[in-house]
Amino acid sequence: MKGNSESLKDGMRIVIATPILYNPASPFNHLFKDIIGGFLDDGNQVIRLVAVENTDEIEFKYGYEGKDIEYRLYKRKNSDHGNIFSRYVRDTLTNIREAIGILKLKDVDVLFEDVSYSSFWAVKAAKMKGIKVVAMLQDVWPDNAVQSHLISEGSFLYKYFEMWQKSVYMKADKLICISDDMKDFIVSKGVDADKIEVIYNWGYSDEVVDISWEENEFVKKYNLDKDKFYAIYAGNIGKMQNVEIVVNAAKELQDREDIQFLIIGDGARKTAIEKMATDVKNITMLPMQPSEISTHIYSAAGVNIIPLVAGGTKTAMPSKTGIVLSCGQPVVFAFGGESRFAKMIKESGSGASVNADDCQGLAEWITKIADAKDVDKKPGHKVFKALFVQSENVKKYISSLNMVIDK
Repeated sequence: MKGNSESLKDGMRIVIATPILYNPASPFNHLFKDIIGGFLDDGNQVIRLVAVENTDEIEFKYGYEGKDIEYRLYKRKNSDHGNIFSRYVRDTLTNIREAIGILKLKDVDVLFEDVSYSSFWAVKAAKMKGIKVVAMLQDVWPDNAVQSHLISEGSFLYKYFEMWQKSVYMKADKLICISDDMKDFIVSKGVDADKIEVIYNWGYSDEVVDISWEENEFVKKYNLDKDKFYAIYAGNIGKMQNVEIVVNAAKELQDREDIQFLIIGDGARKTAIEKMATDVKNITMLPMQPSEISTHIYSAAGVNIIPLVAGGTKTAMPSKTGIVLSCGQPVVFAFGGESRFAKMIKESGSGASVNADDCQGLAEWITKIADAKDVDKKPGHKVFKALFVQSENVKKYISSLNMVIDK
């Protein structure tokens, strides 16, 4: 028996707490759906504590119903994403309510927590109950807020949030990071490297993608010109994404009539990016597209661009990375050539990398790829198969929880 429950001989009882308001547009939904599905398929029971604006919602269930999964809803209001104080107060109050709920649960083996700036209370409640804690880091707070210029490093707010965050790191039995760069950064904060596991985010399936131009739904939707070379950025247009470098690279290449930049998405910086792109003839701005055609978007690209703010790989890793690599088209990462991830990409030959402020270097790489006659997709597919396969990475999550319980 893996845990405390007498009713379960082979499986665990897993409680999942997410105080952040459920967002149906979040790029993390397909990952969370796969993780929960993996837990259930492995013979475990799941109790999911979910923050929702409307208790009539069902999207957060991802289609999972039955005796092995239970939902406990915590109704709350949304917050202005740019207002740290409002977000923190609402998320923390929700986390405290979830912590009280955890204290009332019986025969729970492990808390699986998506770490945020308000995770402390659920983690503390779990430890008080003797429940093991596996904490997943999709980003690193408050350092990503510093990179987004929401707070300054060394300020009172930074030190306050850092104190609570470090407490979660220390109390957790296992931490899961989504890149080796992120792991290195967490270790630099004094966390034991042995309790940190790296599991990269993944795409929509185990298979590489091969979508022809003629079959491409995105191409058909916008009547793209087959004779054009499309440099594509698709995703959130926020402060962390550094989409500015894409606009500046396009400005460097305005004399190349064969190269067209597509900036696809929405977010806090969209209006600013649209203003930057005014009168830049080789940029087309398009709205956020349904996730169902994301592989069609990345497959239509002559090159996909994945930017981040300087040092961004320490605190985040774009969730689209695995999906982009599965499509096999050339990719340029604009977030720092000295990161471990960038070095791996370079050594594998699956893409190029430039510094986050090097728009000229980005433009040069795009030109080089546009002028190349043949593109070898195998290196990108090789990295995808090594790090971003859905079924293998879900197994790693299940194994992490089992190892914590078996200690």
